[in-house]
Amino acid sequence: EDAGGARPDGSSAGSGAARRLTPARVALAGGLAGGKVASAAGGRSHSLAVLRGGRLLAFGCGEAGRLGLGDQRDRPTPSAVPLGEAVAMTAAGGAHSLATTAGGRVYAFGDGRQGQLGVEPPGHATAMSATGHRCCVLPAWVEALAAISPRAVACGGDFSLVVAHDGSLYSFGANSFGQLGLGCA
Repeated sequence: EDAGGARPDGSSAGSGAARRLTPARVALAGGLAGGKVASAAGGRSHSLAVLRGGRLLAFGCGEAGRLGLGDQRDRPTPSAVPLGEAVAMTAAGGAHSLATTAGGRVYAFGDGRQGQLGVEPPGHATAMSATGHRCCVLPAWVEALAAISPRAVACGGDFSLVVAHDGSLYSFGANSFGQLGLGCA
């Protein structure tokens, strides 16, 4: 251990998983072993990865359903998100996530208090968060974006952006600083 509390392997002393000071390879185990990651996204305290072939993985803090795994449990290792469609790209926000499919759909899950999911969570996919609000614990299709053919997605802390194939930009969620670009705050 050095004077700053770091172990020779780069992890922090005394806390085990509290932080890591040097890069470490993320192991894919079980049915995910041998999978190759095509892209990844990091939120405030959760991570998403898309495998070649389109399988979506989630890990980290599960609060408010931000992992899309059907509950609010934390996952210290990658778990497959039950989407049923090949994922093309993903984005992670403060406590929510977006995923687009190869078929052109946008899915959202997690905390939607500010409208950042772009959809009211369907009844079967909701739960009450620790702070007493309804959240979406499974991916929900953002039907309002059905006709846009998404080209890119991004998430801020509590807002979302989707770029359509034609170059149009769609924004939804919190707008207290004008971050949605809609001309008002």
